Amino acid sequence: AGEVWLLEQGREASAPTARLQVKLETGHRVTLLMEAHATVGELWEALDRWRSKHRLARAGADGRPCSLRTAFPPRAYGDRSQTLQAAGLTPSATLFV
Repeated sequence: AGEVWLLEQGREASAPTARLQVKLETGHRVTLLMEAHATVGELWEALDRWRSKHRLARAGADGRPCSLRTAFPPRAYGDRSQTLQAAGLTPSATLFV
């Protein structure tokens, strides 16, 4: 398991954050601490960087479509421009690829 902090330097300590636990299709788990105003696209980019660092294939590299989703309530997050806060992923959420 890994933990990735993507908080801005000099941020207000009271500013909202998103703590996201993501289970990849490979079975790996990664926890990301991100700004609430970060986007779903930035989350995908962070996951891609984490995969690269750990020598894992990129999501969808096998040709199968991948999506970020929650189990409860069941929902997929396909709008990469949506903020984590607007997507309802703050203060914390568990996601699956």
